[in-house]
Parts: sequence; C-alpha cells; structure tokens
Amino acid sequence: MEQTTTNLTVAVRRQLVLSGHSTIAAISEATRLSFPTVKKQLEQLMEAGEVFEHGFEDSRGGRPAKRYIYNERFTHGLTLYVEKSVVRYRLIDCKGATINDGTQEILNGDHLGALGSVLDRQLDRTPDVSAISIGVAAAVADGTVIFAPDYTTFAHLDLKHWVESRTARPAVIENDMNAAVYGYGHTHELTGDQSIVYIYLGKNGPGAGILINGQLIRGKTGFSGEISFLPLYDDSTFHDRIASERSAPAPLSDAALDALGRLVATFTATLNPHAIIFSDVDLVDTELEGIRHACQRHIPAAHTPDLLIGIWEEDYFAGLARRCVGLILESI
Repeated sequence: MEQTTTNLTVAVRRQLVLSGHSTIAAISEATRLSFPTVKKQLEQLMEAGEVFEHGFEDSRGGRPAKRYIYNERFTHGLTLYVEKSVVRYRLIDCKGATINDGTQEILNGDHLGALGSVLDRQLDRTPDVSAISIGVAAAVADGTVIFAPDYTTFAHLDLKHWVESRTARPAVIENDMNAAVYGYGHTHELTGDQSIVYIYLGKNGPGAGILINGQLIRGKTGFSGEISFLPLYDDSTFHDRIASERSAPAPLSDAALDALGRLVATFTATLNPHAIIFSDVDLVDTELEGIRHACQRHIPAAHTPDLLIGIWEEDYFAGLARRCVGLILESI
C-alpha cells in the first residue's frame, strides 16, 4: 500500500509541475486516476506545503473548479557539470528554474576533489536539496564512468554511488552530450517523432548526443556518441582530423569543413535525423553553409538534415535540470 500511495503522489505531483497549474478534473484525466484519488492526494500535498490553491478556473456555467499550483520552492535540486578545469553548478527549484549559480576551478587535475568540495559547500548552504544531477564529459553507464581519458580521478568510478554516499541524496550521472541533446529537445518542445543529433567539438574532444523519435540513445554499453573514434579517413579518425585543423575562434579550414561534412553525411546515411545541432562554442551560423556543401558531396541535398546552432551551456544545464526535477518529484 505504501508503494502504491507513493506512485499516486508522484503522478499527481508530476502533472502539477508539468502543467504549471491544474484542476482535479484535469489531473484526473491526464493521470487516469479517479477524481476522489486525486482529491485525496492533493489534500495530503497541501497539508505538507507542497501544493497551494490558486484561484478558480473560468466558469463555463455552474460552479467554477478550484485551481492548484505546485510550490516550486518546497525543495531544491543541485545540478553540476565537470569539464576540463572547472566545475559549474546551478541551484534549481522544483520546476527547474535557476536560483543561483557559480564556478569552481579545478587544481592539479583533481576533478573528483573539486566536485566533492562544491557538493559539500552547496549542501551546507542549502540543506533542503533533495536530488542531484551531474554531467561529465565521459562515457557513462548506469552511473559508472566507463571511459574518461582526461579525467583520471573519475576513471572506472561508480560516481553515482560515490555522490549518494557522500551526500545522502539520490543522484543521476549523465554524459554531457546526452544531457545537452535532452535539454535541447525539451526546451524546443520537439515532437515525439523527431530525431536530432547534437555535436560538440569540446575541450576534451568531440562527442554527440542522439535523440531518435524522442528517445535518448545510449547504446549497448553507454558508448553511443563517441564520435572521436569514427574512421572517416584512411589515415586518421574524426578526432585526429578535426583536432589538427580546428583553431577556434578562427574560421574553420577547408579540411575541418570536410571532416564535419563527412560526419554529417555519416549521421544522415545511418540515422536520417531531422536536424543536427552544433554548439555555439564551436561554430557560428555562417559556417553551417560550408558544412552543408561538404556533406552534399556525399549525400543528396534532399536528405540533408537542418543544420542549427544550439546554446551549449543552456542546453546542457536544461538537460541536467530535467533529470534533476524527475528525481526531485520521486524522492520528496
């Protein structure tokens, strides 16, 4: 019975957060729970301070229905990402909005020590944090870092267990590109049948996040999107070629455009996505046309996806926030 009650509470809580505000009838319809069940769950949530009454719906005749709204400051979440020489963090409310943020530099390559320091300090300041999400520029499978050549203190570490043991809060660990493509898909309200690829050339080498028909693709071992290894040339991988030719913020060389065109052609021929998103850290809009032309040396123009620029840090944090909010709603 306890588990059933928890599931009902999470369903009602989630619907209120997703909808902004709602009525008992609307929640009942969305969750397929009975009117009395929703009413009981709302009463319990109101007693706990999670939910407030929020006026009435416009009446179409008869008695107007009460409207309910979730208390976004009832608890908090903490989102963080680790990249190269910094830990960036944002404290969020129950709906994913940022309350404050900051950066801590990483000294002597001790990424794990810096992460622990930020976690300790932020939880001391905001002890009501109820969930944590962390992004890393590494391959991750079920919370364990399985491939992180530039993060020696993370290598083969069950980072999820490490964080949860240290903080006594539930945590989710996500690959940076998976978080970014997930965040982009959410903020741009992609429909369920759309497929996109998000590419970041990165400070630690290139990677990609993939959404197919709205579903995040992780692959057999969590290695999906490790595009550094693609053997696009007889004598070099994609990473080798792009690393030798790219010198941001200078314009892309012809060889770099060729490498990116081959990459787009590879995704087009295998996944046929609706769009491929590049990071604003790596490219500007005027360079997309050169990549498109390079791709069309290999792929007919009719099949070329839309090429777009994403806002890297905002997309990354948006994905981490969505994962964190999901944990918050389940763990309160």
